Amino acid sequence: TSLGQVVTPFARLRSDLYISENVFPSTEKEVTSRMLPSVGVDMRWPFIASYDTGQSIVTPVFQAIAATDETDREKIGNEDAISVNFDSSNLFLQDRFTGLDRYEGGSRSNVGLLYTYLGENGGFARVSVGESFHIGGKNSFDLGSGLDGTKSDLVGAVTVQPWENLGVSYQARVEEDFSKINVQEAFANYSFNRLSGNIGYLYYDSALEATSLDAMERIEADSSYRFAEAWSLFGGFTYDLINDQFRSKKAGLAFDCDCMAASLTYTETNPVDPLASTDHTLKVSVELRTI
Repeated sequence: TSLGQVVTPFARLRSDLYISENVFPSTEKEVTSRMLPSVGVDMRWPFIASYDTGQSIVTPVFQAIAATDETDREKIGNEDAISVNFDSSNLFLQDRFTGLDRYEGGSRSNVGLLYTYLGENGGFARVSVGESFHIGGKNSFDLGSGLDGTKSDLVGAVTVQPWENLGVSYQARVEEDFSKINVQEAFANYSFNRLSGNIGYLYYDSALEATSLDAMERIEADSSYRFAEAWSLFGGFTYDLINDQFRSKKAGLAFDCDCMAASLTYTETNPVDPLASTDHTLKVSVELRTI
């Protein structure tokens, strides 16, 4: 518009046909079809400011989406949309299920604020925060997803890369009243000469919809050292802070050139079940660039 707002209306019509058999509790063969229309509008108003050291952009975002209710859920089963990872990256998606077996129905609005700073030296910073509101119709999301109820959890993320070889990020999903953190992830990545890698901290509260009744708190790290032009050593681990043990370890040797990539990797995996044995794997991988 003449005042700088960016208004984007959108509409979508999706049609599904399922032929299902032995979908609990039924043992019969089911043929199910459904039409899934949705319409909405996305409105953004960016404010841009320039400085001697860079440029900043502040963008309020508002979305309104209307869709039919999800139907025939008990007839088609669910194989590809079991869990929902609701965060700032999918806050403004039309459908926040990861697969096609589930469908986000009802009317909702999504609001948020985006901020970006672009430095003259190539560094940048990004911040986002937002929330979703279910206005009418049937809510498709289960307890623990962060989207159940009339108001969602608050989601936010911060990414800072002051230089090309160093970056840090943090994202979280918290209760609207800030009484509880349901999900948080913090990562740092680095690349200095021949050495590169990343380290991260992850916490997930119990997600009933993903059939996990226990919280998860872990540290993940991996690193690679290039000791020759095409050769490098790499390794990594995942450590379970709640159960105080390594979940996985890996180490290997890699060769990477213009025509091919090859690696030899040893992996040791400790399952969550204490009665299960540790899995040891040795894997050889060869990838030809032209095939």
